[in-house]
Amino acid sequence: MYKLSETFNKLESLLCAEQEAEYGDQNELVPFYYNIDKKIKLFQGDALSILKKIPDSCIDMIFADPPYFGNQSGLTIKRNDGHADTFDTQKAQWAYSKSLSYQFEFHYAWLKEAQRILKQGSTVWITGTYHSIGVINVVLQDLGFKILNDIILYKKNAPPNFKGSCFRAVTETMLWAKKNVNGKTKFNYKYMKELNGGVQMKNIWEYWAEKNPFRHPATKQPIILEYAILAGSNEGDLIVDPFAGSGTTGFVAQELNRKCIMIELDPDYCQLIKKRIEGEYGEYRRKTKIKRDL
Repeated sequence: MYKLSETFNKLESLLCAEQEAEYGDQNELVPFYYNIDKKIKLFQGDALSILKKIPDSCIDMIFADPPYFGNQSGLTIKRNDGHADTFDTQKAQWAYSKSLSYQFEFHYAWLKEAQRILKQGSTVWITGTYHSIGVINVVLQDLGFKILNDIILYKKNAPPNFKGSCFRAVTETMLWAKKNVNGKTKFNYKYMKELNGGVQMKNIWEYWAEKNPFRHPATKQPIILEYAILAGSNEGDLIVDPFAGSGTTGFVAQELNRKCIMIELDPDYCQLIKKRIEGEYGEYRRKTKIKRDL
């Protein structure tokens, strides 16, 4: 088993050992970005290919916001909600709808690697909409994860249903699962209770979505990462995000004194993550505080 410092500091050499691996348009598995002061590493490439290079049982926590496969391939729909006339559903190709068999294969592959690299008792946090979360739930159980909670993420200022064809969607689901049924779950229960004013936290997390000074179609709100990281890891722990997107996981992790390895397929988003970590869009300000943190 690798020590935490070995995993983080030597992951670059571990990945570079396989020079012939291919993903996208590049052949070398080298970090896109490494901030030694903030303890952040970012790899540009396919999540599955890079996860396979990480040693067994060395990661303290995984946060993942995988593709939802619910986008209608760039359709432009008419709106009747009194605002703009149309709404373009296209976000990115990775969001396009896929067959059910494709979704099962996709989630099975990366979750199997996620399970392998997690330490005993450590957990994975996975967000999704109704398009994807059911598939992920089944795959988790089939692989032998122990599902601890479904957490409802309630966005108070969610946009309306533009077509008026169904109820307004204001929630996403986050599944929280342990590597397997063995060992004590890594969960800072007492701290989270203290953070919640001495009352046991519920599995409904309400928040107001903040506007970002950058463009990304599916940015996770920092408060969600803050809660998850504080609940499921300790200072100095190593967190992995296989689908980094706009880099919120690393953006929050460095403020909370955690190490973080992020993986992102899109090189443009990797540039966004780099700028964000370096403070070009502002420094992260912690959302939660308790008296002993002051």
